[in-house]
Amino acid sequence: MDIYEVLSTLKANLNQTDITLYPGASEQLIQQFEQEMNLVLPTDFKVFYSFCNGFESEEDMFRMIPLEEILERKQEFEPRQFYIAEYLIYCDMWEVELTTNPSIYRIHSGVTLTDSLVVFLNRFLQGGVFEATGLYNWREEVRSLHK
Repeated sequence: MDIYEVLSTLKANLNQTDITLYPGASEQLIQQFEQEMNLVLPTDFKVFYSFCNGFESEEDMFRMIPLEEILERKQEFEPRQFYIAEYLIYCDMWEVELTTNPSIYRIHSGVTLTDSLVVFLNRFLQGGVFEATGLYNWREEVRSLHK
């Protein structure tokens, strides 16, 4: 599955979920983000943010964070790192860490969960934050593998 398939699934299921998509980011905003953060976003992030500049889920109080909000908090991050998602008004966050190669990155929350935005979004879409296949259990699954 690629980013276009995930976004198609997200769009097709909007009427059956509690997810609200934010309007897509302009190319100008994406370029501004890259300049101010001094990084190059991976292609799948650019496609995602062009489609929707984040989204929110009422049930799980989970959000994919809009680019403007990330920029407002940029002083909190190490170079090439920023929060991409948050739960319960920044009670818990998921962060992306880019390498110098814009196609290589990691998404983590205490532990590295994945190197794919597609996998991250699918995990949320299938299990939300708290279901057995959700984001919290994923963190525990990864931790148990490293014991």
